[in-house]
Amino acid sequence: MRNIFYITFLLIVFSSCNDGDIIINNFEFEDASIKSCGKNGRPKVFFKINTENVFESISLVTNNTAISDSASILTTNIENVIRFDLDNINKINYRVYDGTITSDYFCNSLPPSTPKVIQEFISVGGTVVITTETATANETDTDGDGVPNNEEEPGDTDDDGILNINDIDDDGDNVLTKVEITNGSGDEVNAAGDRDTDQDGIPNYLDDDDDGDGKLTKFEVQEADQLPTDAENIENELAFYLDRTKTNALSEVTATIQNKIDTKYRSFITIQNLKLQNQDGSGEEISFSSYEFGEFLSNTVKIVIPSNNTTPEEN
Repeated sequence: MRNIFYITFLLIVFSSCNDGDIIINNFEFEDASIKSCGKNGRPKVFFKINTENVFESISLVTNNTAISDSASILTTNIENVIRFDLDNINKINYRVYDGTITSDYFCNSLPPSTPKVIQEFISVGGTVVITTETATANETDTDGDGVPNNEEEPGDTDDDGILNINDIDDDGDNVLTKVEITNGSGDEVNAAGDRDTDQDGIPNYLDDDDDGDGKLTKFEVQEADQLPTDAENIENELAFYLDRTKTNALSEVTATIQNKIDTKYRSFITIQNLKLQNQDGSGEEISFSSYEFGEFLSNTVKIVIPSNNTTPEEN
């Protein structure tokens, strides 16, 4: 990286502007991931470190209110682009050091005394542009319900507006799919080996009347405890919704299960019209028409996918 930096300086005669600025088209920290420190009452820092052949870093310091306080998340806003100008507080900083650097250099309230900075460029202009999208936390089982994506029933079994691949309760009976696919000792199964209490060929996790008693699973509950798996809806270790001899049911149920799934947020940071100035007093400036600072991937977080709130009616 340092070699590229100085080679670019040698090409100044070919790339100089009339005002003496240097235009550089590429300035990458190859394979370096963006890391972050939480705000903790001070501007948030996003940074990349390179320790191959040279000890260097590039960082974005910002107090923009659209940026999350958490170190593990940039933003969860996928609808709007975050855009702000660089200034004395929101700035890009490129440094070269005389030794190895770690995350502590950026994240401690007081930076360590070593290594020493031997070269520094700070932004004197530019606009930060951040776009964000969701990223699947589990590529093989998006909703984490225990049914792999390639085995999920196509479509939306319970017509709640959430595709089965994203639905933690595929049949909408208020019993989690991951609970309904669990086979206990002696449980009836269908030809595919899936738990099928009433032996109608439909696995429990897609069957809204698991025991086939004519009463929908969702309604085989008590007024005060409206989830079928609540302790009050279990007798002799058998839930009412799995017991054909229990046919009492409510006519209306208000309890619902929030459809929470694991996800991540991937943010792309670009700096438009970035201008960096050497801090050695020489006034040297480096310019980029568009600098790709990089991609920041959040830790896994829970999000709620809302349903259309349709409530099935008891027969």
